[in-house]
Amino acid sequence: MPNKKKNASAGSRSYLAMNLQYARTLRGWSQEQLGFECSLKRTYIGALERGEVNPGLDNIDRIARALGVPGHTMIQDPREAHPHFLSSAKRR
Repeated sequence: MPNKKKNASAGSRSYLAMNLQYARTLRGWSQEQLGFECSLKRTYIGALERGEVNPGLDNIDRIARALGVPGHTMIQDPREAHPHFLSSAKRR
């Protein structure tokens, strides 16, 4: 029988973790700066990047707005999401 926890980690939460770290470093922001930009704590940003917490939609939207992308982009497969982050970084 497949391990449900392992399968779940390959989904939206792990995509969010990868996309968040990619977009943040692409802008040259620390976790603290991203937290400031979206009014969230640095420790929460770190926990999201490690996939340790399950974020609410409001927090995903706050982060996405700070990064200049639509909210759904944050939980997309990174192969699909990273071009959106590149284009949003160029606009800033």
